[in-house]
Amino acid sequence: MTTGKTKLLPQSGTPQALGQTAVTKDSVVWLVDEVEDQGQMAVRRSAPDGTGLKDISPETGDGALFAYDLTASDEALTVTAQTPDTAYRNETLPKLWQLTPDGSRVQRVSCNRGEQSGAAADGGRRVVWIDGTTGWTDLVTRERPAGNCG
Repeated sequence: MTTGKTKLLPQSGTPQALGQTAVTKDSVVWLVDEVEDQGQMAVRRSAPDGTGLKDISPETGDGALFAYDLTASDEALTVTAQTPDTAYRNETLPKLWQLTPDGSRVQRVSCNRGEQSGAAADGGRRVVWIDGTTGWTDLVTRERPAGNCG
């Protein structure tokens, strides 16, 4: 943005769909669907000049997310994902996942039951979101991810 130059970022395949995009101090992050599958999307990152293209969360296989929203800070990427289902169940309601910028750690932001959506990144790993766990709509914040909700 400082230079005013436009850059078309590279893709590793042919996108079927592109999702939410976020910009941090040293990268551009976006959701991309390149494989005809069940609707999972990769979380992809590159430097603003298009170098260093990397999927930090895969589109297929273990760890693939049914992502549809993304927000980012310089320290963390938060993805809203929802597993498709024919009925409303806790496991298939939207949940927030937080990834490190290099993809080395993926954790749930909250282990609460209920819908978690509308996330906005703050500084560091802090996230603010709309939570429906109590049966009411609450605005919730958390300084760091909850971890593995086993």
